Amino acid sequence: MESQKCLLKSCCCGCSLRTASIIIAVLSLVFAAASGGYSIFLGVSGVVEGWLDLTINIVKFIIAIVLIHGIRTERRGLVLAWVWVTAVMVGLSITLGIVLVFLTASIVAAFVLFVASAIEIYFLLVVRSYALTLETSEPGRV
Repeated sequence: MESQKCLLKSCCCGCSLRTASIIIAVLSLVFAAASGGYSIFLGVSGVVEGWLDLTINIVKFIIAIVLIHGIRTERRGLVLAWVWVTAVMVGLSITLGIVLVFLTASIVAAFVLFVASAIEIYFLLVVRSYALTLETSEPGRV
């Protein structure tokens, strides 16, 4: 494997990249489902943004399932699909968060945005590192 920047050898808790990726996938699935439920509640309550949030959470839920399947079958392409979709969503989240912080001038919101973004970026690095440890050719293919 060629030299890669930001390539981790294990997770911060000492577990393997595969185990950490599974934990991240399950957490993503649970949070997407819970956030989706809350989005439905908001939408039914008359908050229009709730339905947009529901759409985003459905995408997060589906991509978490893709990640779980990719880890289970050791398919690098599926794992990297999660990395790319999540990277785009994190980028959008950071951009919208910065706009919100400037509009509300909230230090607390800025701190929460910083911590949540740092955790999401670390999760991306862990799953990306796991994907890069998988062989380029997928099982069952020539």
